[in-house]
Amino acid sequence: MIEYQNLILQNSQFKSLCNQPLNCNSFLFESADEIFLNNFSYCFAKYIFCNNLQNKPCNLCIQCQKVGLLTHSDLKIYPKNNKNILVDDVKDLIENINLTPIESDYKVFIFNNFSSANQQSQNKLLKILEEPPKNSFIILNVTNINKVLPTISSRCKKIRLIPLSREELKTFVNLDTKSEIEKETIFDIAQGSLTKVLNYANNSDFSDTFSSCIKCLTEMRDSKQLIKYSAMISNSKQTFEMALEIFESIFRDVLMLRLNKQNLVKNNNIYDKLVMIAQKLDCDAADLIIKKIYSIKKQLEFNCNYILLIDNLLLYILEVKFLCNKK
Repeated sequence: MIEYQNLILQNSQFKSLCNQPLNCNSFLFESADEIFLNNFSYCFAKYIFCNNLQNKPCNLCIQCQKVGLLTHSDLKIYPKNNKNILVDDVKDLIENINLTPIESDYKVFIFNNFSSANQQSQNKLLKILEEPPKNSFIILNVTNINKVLPTISSRCKKIRLIPLSREELKTFVNLDTKSEIEKETIFDIAQGSLTKVLNYANNSDFSDTFSSCIKCLTEMRDSKQLIKYSAMISNSKQTFEMALEIFESIFRDVLMLRLNKQNLVKNNNIYDKLVMIAQKLDCDAADLIIKKIYSIKKQLEFNCNYILLIDNLLLYILEVKFLCNKK
């Protein structure tokens, strides 16, 4: 079932896409926000199938309703039996793409998590992308464009989805079970990502992890305290990944403060803490720490020991602070 449909239908990029003629059969939608990305594609499929000529998608016709439930016979969504796109998924498309549509004039094939497709799978899809049947549409959802072969992306209409605005998220995402401070903190850290908002809202450790990150940055004085503060954010790899997002958001705000761009600070509910952290760092130091966070995120993708990465990050922050204060 399509989630957060109203958010997508009111989104300016979606409206713009639907106002353009369907003169392309292959689309590549790119966004790190996986939930928004996938549901954006489902709503676009609804637009393709919709019977209403005046107001598409109408959400009233049988085509819209079936796509909304993801039960439309002419809509195929991959991967079918795995988290990653496999060669078998592409084979299934090849077997089905030239068959006559059952319920409509079109067939739509959506590949979620296409960044996971290996080179063999992508090469197998390439020939179909070169000459797709006129009544068929192929949609590739990509979270990392660098993992997609240039020959694939060059044959698609590429649309990079803009992060959602805070106003969009606050309007369409219900966080009524959270306190006002928790809501604001979640929207601050999520940086326009529907996926992150939902993950943080559903994670019982979010508030504790956020508080622990603040304590690490305001109370940790030297490496003798490393074990104590490392333990605060080492419950699990997922907790550490969340802590990395929190650290990144905080140091971006610190950088804005040091650049005298207070209007760009996101975490205004902890403004006094940000000022305290910023007093110990200059612009270069904040930038170095942000780059270190990016580097650790990359290492996590390769399943490096996250406990060691926590220690490595906290030691690095201490070192940068020390060098900055020696200037």
